[in-house]
Amino acid sequence: MPSTLKNILIAVPTTGARALRPLLDDLVQQARVTESSDARRVSILLLDNSAAGSKSALEAADACDVRYRRVAKRGYSQVRNAAIDAAQQYDALVFIDDDERPVPGWLRALITGAETNDADVVVGPVVVRLPEDAPQWLDEGRLIRQVRPQEDGPLEGPAQSGNTLVRMSAVRSAGLRFNPAFDRTGGEDSVFFHEMAQRGARFFYTRAALVFETPDQDRMTLSGVARRAYRGGRTSAVVEAEIRTRPMSRRLIRRAGKLTRALFRILSGAVCRRPVDCVLGMQDISFVCGWSVALVTGLPGSAVSRRK
Repeated sequence: MPSTLKNILIAVPTTGARALRPLLDDLVQQARVTESSDARRVSILLLDNSAAGSKSALEAADACDVRYRRVAKRGYSQVRNAAIDAAQQYDALVFIDDDERPVPGWLRALITGAETNDADVVVGPVVVRLPEDAPQWLDEGRLIRQVRPQEDGPLEGPAQSGNTLVRMSAVRSAGLRFNPAFDRTGGEDSVFFHEMAQRGARFFYTRAALVFETPDQDRMTLSGVARRAYRGGRTSAVVEAEIRTRPMSRRLIRRAGKLTRALFRILSGAVCRRPVDCVLGMQDISFVCGWSVALVTGLPGSAVSRRK
């Protein structure tokens, strides 16, 4: 019999660089609706991982009457582990990024997905929402982020923490934490959820738990796309080294194929005047460059998802 999630903590990692009031207002509204209609307790925690503490983050938390916590040590894993620590007495922890906005019913969809399907992790889609003046070659945001092409059901592919509910009982029983080796590179969530899957956690995907992501301005430029793809390649190399689901020979073949596809995209895009294809090709080349540099310069070495 699936257990009911009565106490929910929503964690919002931030550095205070983005406007937080709209998101926090949305979360407070969803928390109130969920509490009044489903007899649950929902708390919201803003985790400030800025270098010196963000005045704007503290002010936004005060204005929306949500909890605020400073995470002084910088790093992706540091702020996510702070969320795990804060959620120890809760039934579920929900992660949402500070550049996202949930649709009405988002929180209830995550909770329902977990309870109805006895899932330990529930993932919702993240769809990029561009401003009206965004470049057309961004392909309505698909070039920045691809949406999972799947129906509701068991999750296909890796889980990430941008829009995710996690049962804390599964985390506590496995004693898992996010690995600090990924503080600077990212990829800590992919490794963490891979380890949960290895330990038998059940993953579910629900389209109703939709959030819209508003990209920062630098992500909507050619240089920004290239930089992000380069970082993505480096992160991918680090994650692959930890998870080791494929031998190096197969990884090299896959990257060579990606590079070949990139060159074809650039050539065909130039001939057929399709800017999107040219940018996709550039993106693939940047990714492979980042992946290759990570292998040459070395990868952070430590065990997958550290235990307490």
